[in-house]
Amino acid sequence: MSLNFSEKNEPNTTGSTRNSQKALNKLNVSFGGYSIAGKKTENQDAFAALVPKASEVISKGIVATIADGVSSASRAADAAQISVTQFINDYYATPDTWSTQKSASKVLTSLNQWLSSQTDSDSGEALQWLTTFTSLIVKSSTGYVFHVGDTRLSVYRQNDIEIITRDHNRRSGNGSNHLVLTRALGADFRLKVDVHQIDIKAGDIYILTCDGVHDFLSNAAIQSKLNDLPQNPTSDDLETVSKSIVNFALEVGSNDNISCLLMYIGGTPNRELAEIERDLLSKTIPPALDVGMKIDNYKVCKVIHASIRSHLYLVQHGSDPTLRVLKVPSENFADDMFYLQGFMREAWIGERVNHRNVMRVQSADTNSKFLYHVCEYIEGQTLSEWIHDNPNPSIAQVRDILEQVIKALRTFQRLDLVHRDLKPDNIMIDSYGKVTLIDYGTVLVASLEENSDNVAESVPQGSLNYIAPETLLTLHADHKSDLFSLGIIAYEMLCGNLPYKPMVRAEVNFSDYAHFQYKKISHHRKDLPLWLDLALKKATQADPALRYQSFSEFYADMSKPNINALQEYKKQPIMQRNPIQFWQGMSAILFVALIITLIY
Repeated sequence: MSLNFSEKNEPNTTGSTRNSQKALNKLNVSFGGYSIAGKKTENQDAFAALVPKASEVISKGIVATIADGVSSASRAADAAQISVTQFINDYYATPDTWSTQKSASKVLTSLNQWLSSQTDSDSGEALQWLTTFTSLIVKSSTGYVFHVGDTRLSVYRQNDIEIITRDHNRRSGNGSNHLVLTRALGADFRLKVDVHQIDIKAGDIYILTCDGVHDFLSNAAIQSKLNDLPQNPTSDDLETVSKSIVNFALEVGSNDNISCLLMYIGGTPNRELAEIERDLLSKTIPPALDVGMKIDNYKVCKVIHASIRSHLYLVQHGSDPTLRVLKVPSENFADDMFYLQGFMREAWIGERVNHRNVMRVQSADTNSKFLYHVCEYIEGQTLSEWIHDNPNPSIAQVRDILEQVIKALRTFQRLDLVHRDLKPDNIMIDSYGKVTLIDYGTVLVASLEENSDNVAESVPQGSLNYIAPETLLTLHADHKSDLFSLGIIAYEMLCGNLPYKPMVRAEVNFSDYAHFQYKKISHHRKDLPLWLDLALKKATQADPALRYQSFSEFYADMSKPNINALQEYKKQPIMQRNPIQFWQGMSAILFVALIITLIY
């Protein structure tokens, strides 16, 4: 079966690819494959590959898959074809912000459950929808491999073939050479998939084959055919060689379906810093604007905020009366590539997060020569101002604000995002009490973190006294890091102070979590109950392993007493419950002892 290299939005079933694309970020890939039934009456193999639009190449990568339906299953061909096409379609339907592994794993789990659910145990054929499956997702300069069964992925590099996957089969016993499959999609709801990453290099050729090829052809035999490829093979070249490999397997006695898909890496985005900087500097930072001035038909109605980092303007667009906020980076950061990368990322994220407690953002006009983005206008005050205006709020007031922030953060978590700069200045409250999370310049995006064409981070991201200790120590951040920041904010809302000794930049030189000594909130407000303090202490534990593991746990303990936590607290020795009080008491006893000694 030959391939149809058409530019379609969706991959076809058995034997489909999309043409090679000169991607904007220099990830260039070509495909070519061939599949036949061989000596069997039905071809139960399938493969598919897809190069999406340029923006998805960056966030999701390029996918190639192969599947071999298990011949003992009555719907083997359908299982194989559905697996390759549905995997690709559903993978690209997952959020752009998800990591590759999270996206692919979610899709494979769902696909496996569907295949397993099709089994009709009453028919006497308990295994109807079964297939092996191997996929390679190439993103930036990394390959992500997902493998179940005895289809195989190999790489041809520097005139040598290396097998990447491990066949999931075993010999049947009794001295027989017959191989029995030990894993397949659709065989069990508890799917176990081999997942690992590989380095992708320009010039690599990745070989996806079914057992009808690699059980009958040695690596040397396959290599002899690959040697016929020109230096920079086209899709036609790859298809021709795939067909040659398939026919060779048939000639030497393959008695199975025979399929081979070749994937050539024409280039990877291992760009120099200078290239990345040129992209970031392709747009001009506008000069400071005054009321009445215009930029791309946005008229400035008011200067909201101006700092050394950014400028915020209240604007209207043309005749539209809707008020918006125009955010412009400060010219002070015109040469700061990391800051500019974060600024551009903020708009990218804002266009993908849709939640009532998260500020909406849109990029500038694509044809504009200026760097800015347009934000939702929120009439209200920052949480910092709210804290100043409400020095002794009720627990209910604080809980209402926390609940809304948590809803926004859980949306971030579901999208594989970490805010990393959660602080009172980045939370807005309007006159109706609606809370909105703003400012995403330092957000960690799992899908973009996997790419090699970013300006690398060398310093912790976040604001001092709110940033999680593990980020200060190791640069690592996850949802528990945002939870720590939220705990600090909750403590500050209730009493106007911080639970730890405030730091200045010069003091950030600690080497472990012991540096952080929590101060009970009763030192600042005697009217607050112990159970609330225990919740705040656990949320702000310096060691992330001792913190709450989810936002819902924290909120639950802020809503009512955690009886187990109270009982555990009472069992602790006084030195552990209140070390300050313990040492004050010890000091008093020692002082009295010293006086007595001096007297006698």
